[in-house]
Amino acid sequence: MEEFEDLVPQPDDDGRMELTYRAWTEVDDVVWTMGRTLVFLDVSFNAITSLPEELGDLYQLKELNIACNHITNLPVSIGKLIKLQQLKANGNKISEIPEEIGKCKSVKVMHLNENIIIGIPPTLAECTRLEVLRLQNNKIIGLPHELANLPIKEIDVTNNNELEMIPKPMRGNSDIIMWILNNHHANHKKLLLVEQSNMAMFKLLNESEEGIKEAKKETVHLTVKKTDLQVERSNLYAYFAFMQAVKLTGCVIM
Repeated sequence: MEEFEDLVPQPDDDGRMELTYRAWTEVDDVVWTMGRTLVFLDVSFNAITSLPEELGDLYQLKELNIACNHITNLPVSIGKLIKLQQLKANGNKISEIPEEIGKCKSVKVMHLNENIIIGIPPTLAECTRLEVLRLQNNKIIGLPHELANLPIKEIDVTNNNELEMIPKPMRGNSDIIMWILNNHHANHKKLLLVEQSNMAMFKLLNESEEGIKEAKKETVHLTVKKTDLQVERSNLYAYFAFMQAVKLTGCVIM
């Protein structure tokens, strides 16, 4: 987009850059070269369809506003934005969130509402500072129970018709949602303990079965050995009896 280079301003003294209402279908390449100075980037209200992997080069970025575009996915390089504190991606056509989002350890606010997101990756639970999560008006069918570990103060999942784990009247109630997630998380840990116990018992049972098989083999071996010893003993008794008879009769064995 070289023809736009003269239209792209430099970030201000605070590292802010606002590039809204430009009817862009893609972000000018020059923006991705501003990794040292760009702290707040706003490209909302355009017609952007995708973001390149170069997004990850904006390593100083603290706020990213890509709301109200036509973006269908977030690049995996978003995980490189370790200083990112606020992500506004509402009003797009995003269908899934990359697992790498969990690497954004500093993020506190995430607006993902008004998209077509089906699922939230469990790695989001690695964003340990996340306080606001807006997910309303999507197609979400479930929430990872690991979110219960986060310090979330506000979470909204209204108008996600397939989200059966949260009762419809409660989908805008942050306290109820977190309570449900906590219960799911607690149940998951209990199921995990049961599974681990079952695995340990199964292992012990297998070891016992193997031990029984070995014991049976050893029993058979000892039985055969006992039989051989009995035969050998009988032969020895017969031999001694014969030698005694020879001694008594004075016969000489040639």
